[in-house]
Amino acid sequence: MAWMFISFMSTFNDEDFPEDAVYDIFIDETRDDHPHIPLDQEILEEAARKKAEKRYGSVGNVDPPDPIIMWWTEFTREPGKARSCGDKRCFFTNNRAFKNHKNMRAFMFYGTDFSPKDLPLPRLKHHEWALLHEESPKNNYLLCHGEALTLFNHTSTFRRESDFPITTQHLHSLQWLESDSYTKTIGQKNRYQQQDGLASVIYVHSDCDPPSDRDSFVKLLMKHVKVDSYGSCLHNKHLPHPIENPIEGMAHRDFYELISRYKFALSMENAVCKDYITEKFWRPLMVGAVPVVFGSPAIHDFFPDNNSVISILDFSSVKDLASKIKELNENDSSYDKLRTWKYTGVTNTDLLKILKEREWTPDDETTWTWGNINFVEAYECYVCKQVHETLEVEAKGDPHIPKSANWQHYGCPMPLKFDGDGKYGLFSHRNTWSTLWQNQKPVAESLRECIALGLSYCGDYLSRALKRQRDF
Repeated sequence: MAWMFISFMSTFNDEDFPEDAVYDIFIDETRDDHPHIPLDQEILEEAARKKAEKRYGSVGNVDPPDPIIMWWTEFTREPGKARSCGDKRCFFTNNRAFKNHKNMRAFMFYGTDFSPKDLPLPRLKHHEWALLHEESPKNNYLLCHGEALTLFNHTSTFRRESDFPITTQHLHSLQWLESDSYTKTIGQKNRYQQQDGLASVIYVHSDCDPPSDRDSFVKLLMKHVKVDSYGSCLHNKHLPHPIENPIEGMAHRDFYELISRYKFALSMENAVCKDYITEKFWRPLMVGAVPVVFGSPAIHDFFPDNNSVISILDFSSVKDLASKIKELNENDSSYDKLRTWKYTGVTNTDLLKILKEREWTPDDETTWTWGNINFVEAYECYVCKQVHETLEVEAKGDPHIPKSANWQHYGCPMPLKFDGDGKYGLFSHRNTWSTLWQNQKPVAESLRECIALGLSYCGDYLSRALKRQRDF
């Protein structure tokens, strides 16, 4: 019966089915004839091995002499390649057939795809885990909790506290930011309002009702100030051709041109998390609009200068913000003071230091230049060097204490809402996002327990642990 299941798993065409679905189909097809199927851990492991061989192929005679670093979540789709990182070399792959190779040293995970039900277990003492997650916490709330983050030895996230921070991942370069290619004069912006009927504020979002509750705030703002909303969210104005597709058109010259005609651009992230800063912040600055920002509580650290951005958090109510926008819109000299940096250059020494010391470039084909390395490859090399440091310590016979991440390496607080005055911080039991955030904490705790026990699969352990909590 066991080998019948293994054979089924290794031959089943599962491109459109998750692993659990394949398991359920097998159960349904065999239940009548075999009411008691002994699917113990050994059988599941052998089935997984067969499935991996089918998916990735056998490694055969491939025997890398260098430390092996594997993307468990297939982020780069690299089948196998040795690469130099300075004076160190590692073999990078996404082929799970190398999982038990003697030189296997580090597993890398892309945060969105990190799943408690699909991990390289049991975890061996010399196996290091590395996390890359530049995306919003809404992609995987499990990583908002310290119990899950402590599983990783190395981290690369938007948080400056991570081992390899990529906070400025969406900032192409200082030259790009200071460019005046799209910058309009005050007179031009006034004419766009008077002759073309443009509002003073632009809002372009098609990811509606996200964890940050930004749409609720913009609804309130629209009661006091005219806002042109081009995306799917609060839509009241159409994007022109050829940028009518809001996703594909975000990096189009015509989209930059459109934003540059507005005095203010609502730059609101889909999640509130320290250092989570995307193109929504940098893009208006580049084209010469003034961003009205909401997202990272530490966004002030990245302003081009002290008087270049309007932060929603600096106002006691949406009405007060609206009054400020109206005042600036009607006073040309006061408004243009917010753009002084576009004429004199960035003066924020901390931002200048980050860009000067940055060893990588954003992973963007439109701005990448020959000789530069993107942040993904740079992080791979960081992990490679860390692995070699560990090997050198082991070679000397010295005790090795592995590094461990903590909540500050990524963790984001529970999503809240805006109240009727436009003040952020309201907790609501009807908030689906906060419920999702809360539900992942016991999952993180149980996952850490499971891995510490040295189990080969955590899916069943998590299910039992969560059931006990619900029953309690």
